[in-house]
Amino acid sequence: MTKKRILMLIGSVCLILVLAAIPFMMACAPAAPGAPEEITLKVGTGPVGGNWFPLGAVVSTIINEQVEGVRAAPTLGGGTSNLKALNEGTQDFSLTLGMTNANAWAGKTPFEKQWRDARSVFATYPNIFHGYALVESGIKTVEDTAGKKVTPGKMGYTGEVVWKLILEEYGLTWEDGFESVVMVGYSEGATLMKDKHLDVYFIVTFPPSAPFLEVDAFLPVQVIVPSPEIVDIMIEKYPGFSKTKIPGGIYKNHPDDIQTFATPCIFACSKGLSEDVIYRIVKAWWEEDSYQRSWAVNPGFKDFILPENALDGLTMPLHPGAYKYYKEAGYTIPDAIMPID
Repeated sequence: MTKKRILMLIGSVCLILVLAAIPFMMACAPAAPGAPEEITLKVGTGPVGGNWFPLGAVVSTIINEQVEGVRAAPTLGGGTSNLKALNEGTQDFSLTLGMTNANAWAGKTPFEKQWRDARSVFATYPNIFHGYALVESGIKTVEDTAGKKVTPGKMGYTGEVVWKLILEEYGLTWEDGFESVVMVGYSEGATLMKDKHLDVYFIVTFPPSAPFLEVDAFLPVQVIVPSPEIVDIMIEKYPGFSKTKIPGGIYKNHPDDIQTFATPCIFACSKGLSEDVIYRIVKAWWEEDSYQRSWAVNPGFKDFILPENALDGLTMPLHPGAYKYYKEAGYTIPDAIMPID
């Protein structure tokens, strides 16, 4: 990956972040006198520096442009917090994770009860579990992270929740397994790592991560993944996980593919949204000139964000509006995700 390519990628992300502010400002603007009343959807995304915020901005822009009477405003969040926000009514249309959705629906760890007020809409791409350290640190495995200065992302985000489960399989806990644990986002974590104030960032994202690509340009990074045995345990214990790989060549120290596991990123919505609104959003999204706009967020998305993958990894029932679209489009809909409303 050349320095020019890195700067282009970072520049693209920054452009998308600027564009993300446009739908928010439009959503907050007062309607013209006599104009029909619009509804505004709060779109839960992720931390700045990851893929979710710019992807949520793209979806929000498409809704604003193509779904009459509906405005969309992206807001920061995370996989676990977004799902809770959908159930609590403080978000409306948000990015979530297959694993998170399955456990929330069943009331399993890390959820203390069943959360069943959100519904599936469409799948996007796999979020991959891995970590970053500097090559010069000598840290190569999850076991090597014991006693180090680490972060799993922001508190309550999926990185903290799932990496806690992974580390428990190694006998490590946030409380006594590390020298220090800080809760910061991707960009802040990358800066801390460059300044040698952080040893390990446990991340859940689709590589490349722009902040850590920037780190890799100056200080080569070591990608850390759970052992094959731990991967198998996680897939067996928790629904919504599957094996995957990080393609070789993304980071300078890793010319070959790296095997790990992932969970799909899924747009879900509040079950209270009308069938018509969700139907029109799904229809607008899967138009060829719409979903392909998401590929600008991360070039790897072109292999995953495709109409034929719309139902992959869904672990909650479909919203009736999404079901209506997929039925009309001729999809084979698994019984496990048929609407229940």
